[in-house]
Amino acid sequence: MATRAAAVEIGKIVRSDSHVRYTCQIYGPGEHSVAPEPDDYAFGTVVRVPLRRLPARADVAPESYLPATESDVAPRQVAHRSGRGFWAVGLIYDTILLNPAFGALGPRLNTEDQNPLFSPDYLSERAVLVSVLLLGTALERSGAPAAVMHGVPPIAPELGAVAATMSDAEIRAFHIFADGRQPGGETPYLHMGYLPHAIAQENPLLPVALLHTVERLERLCPENAALLGLVKRNFAWRQKVEATG
Repeated sequence: MATRAAAVEIGKIVRSDSHVRYTCQIYGPGEHSVAPEPDDYAFGTVVRVPLRRLPARADVAPESYLPATESDVAPRQVAHRSGRGFWAVGLIYDTILLNPAFGALGPRLNTEDQNPLFSPDYLSERAVLVSVLLLGTALERSGAPAAVMHGVPPIAPELGAVAATMSDAEIRAFHIFADGRQPGGETPYLHMGYLPHAIAQENPLLPVALLHTVERLERLCPENAALLGLVKRNFAWRQKVEATG
């Protein structure tokens, strides 16, 4: 997968299947100033979606990111005054190609290529939809995650919320904790606290998407190669066991 340096807005949330599973409709031609490329919404891509307000706490919140004068201010007020963003972080694990005209075999006055000329008001109802599983949340300040939580987000994205890709640096920051707790304490350590709820979802493609994430983290976090290798072997074993019933 190509290295990502900047966020690309890929589409909007149009539906949810649960509190953690959402459908994003990819921008079509002319729907956005910068049309996303297929690589931007490929299987296993990590994306972020804005949430409506801030959480009360997070797994990691380094003091260096928190202004001392605002430590007692409500999270929503802190976010407004310090210019932060609050995001749900998700993983693309499925793609659906929608074509309502499929099976409509009746005669047409115009061909599809002639529609822009003879029927300029014709709207194509074909769409690309991707399924997104939320992995956690990230509170952003100055372009870098300042507080991260893994697991089920307390707040759901709104319909119409714009999903965007995350850079390699943001993905690494989402997975590296230094929160003063076990097991690493003040020493940065790799954390994948979303795995329990992600594995619990009943979808045959999710383990494969998570395996893609592990392989990506092997490149972004080479210092954790041994641990990630263990996780990858565990996923490979699970897939073999599930395949054999």
